Amino acid sequence: MDLWFMIKERYMLLSIFIFFIFVSLFLLLAAWKKRTEMPKSLLVIITIICTILIVLSIFTVVFAVSFGYNS
Repeated sequence: MDLWFMIKERYMLLSIFIFFIFVSLFLLLAAWKKRTEMPKSLLVIITIICTILIVLSIFTVVFAVSFGYNS
């Protein structure tokens, strides 16, 4: 119950980073579907940037919820 309260309290911050995760996943999947039509260097750059954004967004969401939960 307390965890749900923390999520409701920080929904705006969490929704921004969840939006980044979905946009990055969409871009990653779109690039992966068109990988034969794209230069390999562009595909590598898109993959690296999207992966970094996804990992950092997940880390930020977990940090925001756990920091709020422990304070």
